[in-house]
Amino acid sequence: MIRQIQKRPTGSTATPLFLFHDASGTIASYYALSPMGRDVYAVPESRLAVGGTLQEISRRYYSAIKSIVPEGRVLLGGWSLGEMIALQVAWIFSRDPKVSVDGIIMVDSPFPDYRHVVDCDLDSPISEDGPTDATTRLENSILRTVNMLHNWRLPVWRRQPQPYTVMLCATERVTHATLPALSFVDQFRDSPSLGWNERAGFPVVSKNYLIKGHHFSLFEPRNVASVTMAVATVAKEMELLACLEDDAGDE
Repeated sequence: MIRQIQKRPTGSTATPLFLFHDASGTIASYYALSPMGRDVYAVPESRLAVGGTLQEISRRYYSAIKSIVPEGRVLLGGWSLGEMIALQVAWIFSRDPKVSVDGIIMVDSPFPDYRHVVDCDLDSPISEDGPTDATTRLENSILRTVNMLHNWRLPVWRRQPQPYTVMLCATERVTHATLPALSFVDQFRDSPSLGWNERAGFPVVSKNYLIKGHHFSLFEPRNVASVTMAVATVAKEMELLACLEDDAGDE
């Protein structure tokens, strides 16, 4: 199920990063990322997960990651839906004494308040020049994701604090003319946490970084270097913070 898309240099002890699929179920976007000096794994949608709840698919992904990292440290993250999966998987790991989640990297993942999406005109083309079958598949994936997120609630962290979480925010907005059915991703664009801290009622996002592009153009050639640099920088920052916490705990 899990694909390794980058390998760490020989001798490196960098913490591995696991990136979860987006609403389409694919991991193709992550292959555009440049080398970041660590093992990077991408988790595509499991055929067994289709139709399941976010909690159910997260348990499957937790088990898959454990088969690769039975003990030690990991970083989790993802673009869009991938971040919500990362949060849920991190919560499952909080009950695992052998694996520590040192951080969660949100790649332009707005708070999932999609109540109005079911009323939007998804019959309007996502791109007037786009293939009809591709448009239909994407629209179906969006509706399936919306339905799944209607039944999802943020996990409550009781045994330990939520891992350090950083949001990478796109600097541009999706225009109605370009992607009319998908501009809902910008409803919290003015929030540094993309709506999470305001809507959740407690701090979810600790810090944010700006990245080039709009939600659906982040992995295009003109923008992906900005995304790669941000992910690499945040991952190193998370490793450093984890080491400092370990040192403080040993005192």
